[in-house]
Amino acid sequence: MEGNEVGTRIVAIGNALMDIFAFVGIDLPESLGYRTNGVSHLEAGSLDKLIARLDKQAAMAAGGGAANTVRAASLLGVECGFIGTVGDDEFGRRYRRDLENVGVKVLLSIHPLPTGVFCALIHPDHGRTILVAPGAAPLVSMSRCDFERRRGDILYIDGFALAGGRLLEEEGPKARAAGMLIAIDLGSKQLVQTHRQALLDSIREYCDFVFANEEEFLCLGGSSIEGTCQALSEFGCTFVVKKGERGAVFCREGLRVESPVRAQQPLDETGAGDAFAAGYLAAFSRGFAPELCLRLGNRLAEEAIAVPGLGLATDRIRQLRSSFGL
Repeated sequence: MEGNEVGTRIVAIGNALMDIFAFVGIDLPESLGYRTNGVSHLEAGSLDKLIARLDKQAAMAAGGGAANTVRAASLLGVECGFIGTVGDDEFGRRYRRDLENVGVKVLLSIHPLPTGVFCALIHPDHGRTILVAPGAAPLVSMSRCDFERRRGDILYIDGFALAGGRLLEEEGPKARAAGMLIAIDLGSKQLVQTHRQALLDSIREYCDFVFANEEEFLCLGGSSIEGTCQALSEFGCTFVVKKGERGAVFCREGLRVESPVRAQQPLDETGAGDAFAAGYLAAFSRGFAPELCLRLGNRLAEEAIAVPGLGLATDRIRQLRSSFGL
């Protein structure tokens, strides 16, 4: 599909998680009963004591994949909105303020469960121990979507918001009828393995863009990148594959475009894929060709891995906008 005129908007829906990042000694996770460099999914509220302990050294920001993407896209000058669910607590109020401060219009449902938390403990060797207490976040609903649906706008859905539900089946026809474009991020290899056929059916029926890392994409297609691109070419949508330090690939109906990246030592890779999607979609919204969409995605991802979480430096983003004519 061709790029759209200036003014295309991104409306994102996803899990609203307060992101918390702290640089800690490698022994801390095990001292608290967590597996170092592992991922632990915990009950709501179970991280309160840890968060209190980290408070003075932790960086916090409204997060979750979809929120990360619209935050970064808003900094690039795209009109953005976000839909999610939080608790009636200080984190929920902070979540709203954080996104509104970068110009994102926020529509949040309030739930009795506490606001979800994503905590990354970053070690001196750049390893990470991830602790997630989802809380109210998975209870996201499009019932709060009172955005005026405009032709050419992009509905961006975090893959985790699709898991186990009928969100895309319910909202896809409405978005299509309004002339919106639909983009999803596959979220994780495990999610793709669990819901592969349902995802394939939804992609074929509704999607204009699919963002995936290499593992997720190969799991979706069961072959090499080239083989998967060929196998899915009949779907008629754009697949954008994020290959980390090896750049990114665009695939659509037999056309394949690659974009390399510069070698860089990451400080924290959290949010890099979300920033990439923001850069790609921001460039697309300005009518840029796939090569430039990939390039801006890669450049924004480079900015993301240079800071903890997705705390993008606004002065550097202004320079980036200027260099791409945004």
